[in-house]
Amino acid sequence: MKESTGVLNDKLKDYYEDGNKNNQGYRYIMREAIMLYQGVQFTKILDIGCGVGSFLDAVSPFGFEQYGLEASEYGLKRCKEKGFNVQAFFLEENTRLPFKDNTFSLVVMNQVIEHVEKPVGQYSIKEIIRVLEPGGVAIIKSPSAYCKIWRTDPHHVYCWKPDELENEIKKHLDHLCKIEQNRGALEFWMFQNYDDKVIDKWHKNVKYPFLKELSVNFSAILDKVVFRVFKSNRLLATANFNFVKKIN
Repeated sequence: MKESTGVLNDKLKDYYEDGNKNNQGYRYIMREAIMLYQGVQFTKILDIGCGVGSFLDAVSPFGFEQYGLEASEYGLKRCKEKGFNVQAFFLEENTRLPFKDNTFSLVVMNQVIEHVEKPVGQYSIKEIIRVLEPGGVAIIKSPSAYCKIWRTDPHHVYCWKPDELENEIKKHLDHLCKIEQNRGALEFWMFQNYDDKVIDKWHKNVKYPFLKELSVNFSAILDKVVFRVFKSNRLLATANFNFVKKIN
């Protein structure tokens, strides 16, 4: 396994396989895609960096053709045990995705781009657009560089600022007809260095749900005010974007 990917087998085992994680929560990604889709017929899905198959698990009941790419041995093993069509693949600069042009209705890259160097991420965006069908949707979700607890995660190689990732996507405007940003504001527990205990308490298991909800709502309001007044994304915990490929 290549260290440059930042993908660790233990991380998948200890976090994404956790019984407290509700895989059905990933279905909101599918809802976002279907609402944005402008093609003829939504049929094929690609999950880049599919891990243990959490997203593929969540959308399996809908009957779409599903494909995945994964770098970790453990992730590949678990996906194959579940019967998913997943192959080993390392995101690298100038290494094309192993699919033909205009293949997929949806391409998902969820919590992956931060695990590779910036030039690899830049190339990956270009490749995602290539394999999208006209009218197809891409969804990239990633922690923001402004989020200290995720920026200092030793598994993360390069965290993008939201404006930086948006500008990178906009380099391909000739091929895109729509770009949307999904805002996720910084919460108080995110302003410290990476700490597994803090993440477990406030994110993974949410041990104080009332305080968590209060924090989320307050942060969202504060971000909305700051963005409206200063046009700033500095209070964002995420760099999350959806975009649609043009129909020529």
